[in-house]
Amino acid sequence: MVDLDRDDLAILHVLQDDARNATTEAIGAEVGLAASTVASRINDLEDRGVVTGYRPEIDYEKAGFEQRTLLVGTVTDEADDEAIVADVSEVENVVSVRRLLADEADLHVELVTDTQERVEAATDELHELGIEIVQTNVIVEEDTRAFDHLGKKYTTDG
Repeated sequence: MVDLDRDDLAILHVLQDDARNATTEAIGAEVGLAASTVASRINDLEDRGVVTGYRPEIDYEKAGFEQRTLLVGTVTDEADDEAIVADVSEVENVVSVRRLLADEADLHVELVTDTQERVEAATDELHELGIEIVQTNVIVEEDTRAFDHLGKKYTTDG
């Protein structure tokens, strides 16, 4: 675990709100630090593995991938437990993998595809990796958000 102080938490709060448009100057004004200090702290947060990337939010349906599927599976004895999440992540069309601490239905895999045939092919690939699919669900609606309680109280909007 990495120790984060109030300034780190405040910077993380602003970054997760809108990292694309947040300049170090704007972040500094919001958290009460100089832009150079903000830049240094962001670099440090990246170096320590706290900030692992900056990714766009994509509307998959508008991008032509109307089929969103949640596959629930059980990792079989033949699977390489240590590498299973990394291996599953490499399957084409997989956008998230969650490994649960459970005896059965311990792997949740979200696929984004344009056809049902691709879902079936991905399911076959998962089977080859040692995953027994026990449930297939079509995702019809979802709302996600970042955990926004990191450092809001240390910013000008807190």
